[in-house]
Amino acid sequence: MERIGITKLLCVVVGMWIAVTVSMGFVATGNFKVVGPEDLRDSAEIYEDIPGPEEDGERYMALRYIASELNRFFFAQYDKASLALGGASLLLLLMAGRRRGLELGIVLLGLAIAAISYFYTTPLMTDLGREIDFLPRNPEKPAKVEEFYQYHTIIIVAELAKVVLLGLLTLSLLRGRRSE
Repeated sequence: MERIGITKLLCVVVGMWIAVTVSMGFVATGNFKVVGPEDLRDSAEIYEDIPGPEEDGERYMALRYIASELNRFFFAQYDKASLALGGASLLLLLMAGRRRGLELGIVLLGLAIAAISYFYTTPLMTDLGREIDFLPRNPEKPAKVEEFYQYHTIIIVAELAKVVLLGLLTLSLLRGRRSE
């Protein structure tokens, strides 16, 4: 028999998991937006000793490096939160006494994506990112930069799939509640 209070808490935890995932997307893209020399207030005075705002200039590369390091830190923290929320979701799902295999499968898949990110892709992207931080991007991108963006695309697709799956899980949890 399903425990309704635990299912409600599960909905909250899954909602938090979705929110943390979506928020990380905004943080990761926002870091690069706000460090653009043209977007920083008083950047000309602050960075006057660092040559040029052009794309391959030292100022641009230094600011991109800062954004990259911030993202590396935030992704490491995000991975921990995602694993914790996924683990809590699994525990609550089991405690709720729900017997839907699809719900369990979604939680396990979301947890697998979080674990792969924590143990494999984030460390890989951190290492690759540090290798390419100061490589010139013009006239063409080096092979390591292309490799980084290939992994980046896979990660984005996996995270988007996770959000969609968690949304479907939430709908299933809510639908199951209404049918009782």
